[in-house]
Amino acid sequence: MTNKSLMIINHCVPCGCACRHCFFCSRKAAPHGVPYEAGERLALRFAQHGMPVSYAISHCADYPELTRNIALNRKLGFAGAPFLQINGIALRDQAALHEYLSQVQHAGVTTIDTTFYGTEAYHDNFAVRKGDFAFLCEIITTGLSLGLAMQPTFLATQENATQLSELIDTLTSLGCTSIYGFIQDYKGNGETLEDMRLDQAAYNNLPETVKQHLGVKHHKTQAQWLAAGEFAPPTERHLRLALRADNIAMLETMTCDDIIGYLAGLDDAYHAALPTLPALATRYGDRGCPKLYRQRDLQWKWQKAHIKAQNLALHDVTDERNCGAIWR
Repeated sequence: MTNKSLMIINHCVPCGCACRHCFFCSRKAAPHGVPYEAGERLALRFAQHGMPVSYAISHCADYPELTRNIALNRKLGFAGAPFLQINGIALRDQAALHEYLSQVQHAGVTTIDTTFYGTEAYHDNFAVRKGDFAFLCEIITTGLSLGLAMQPTFLATQENATQLSELIDTLTSLGCTSIYGFIQDYKGNGETLEDMRLDQAAYNNLPETVKQHLGVKHHKTQAQWLAAGEFAPPTERHLRLALRADNIAMLETMTCDDIIGYLAGLDDAYHAALPTLPALATRYGDRGCPKLYRQRDLQWKWQKAHIKAQNLALHDVTDERNCGAIWR
């Protein structure tokens, strides 16, 4: 397994939303991270080491060091540095929003992502913030006026499927030309949304105007995955270093190679304690399930089923709030 890159992530900023699919299980509470500078020092150390590195702040892009962080990631050569996801930032009036977007644009951001969950009332309920839909629309309008590329995304589920055509019409009317839909990952709060996961029949019934924006190239139903019986083995992983009050002192005494070894070891130990993907498929796969998954979503789903069935106590490397990795 090749260690392809390292993301240092600092969960030090509370989010203004508590979206039902959130990777980080946001509840609008202040996360347990560390001071910004601690992560910056580690990132600069890794820049000298040679491992491709980025420094991410969660749970939202609303903190004093934001433009400094954008500049740092540009310096690190991170390909995602010009891209900013800004759901959950504090509600602002038009003048304050214009200033915020101008500042991030000046720092080097060229593209803004805002994620929608349906039409206005449904979206606000899903994000657990009244006025969020209207605010995201204002972000799009203001961003376009500044010359920023606006690339809104939308979640597609059984529950909101009938709203998606109207949503895309709204986004198009605002001036968006690049719109991308997705099915939730099986992680974070997304694990609790299986009842609303899009299935093949619901996908087939979507209007073509919705399908053309929805990325399902790598999705199949459980039935299709199991019938094919072919699971592509991953060849690389992207390491995740989650900075926490209970690990930062240790990390600051470790070399870069030690940290890479530590993260790889956590990931290796997790997967060594679990059956292979084909074995998990035999044990936990549902040949009658019509819901759509990527391979890695099924792997996460079946792994967690096995952990629960066997009552295993494992460090969950798939949890975005923990040190771990993601396989590609």
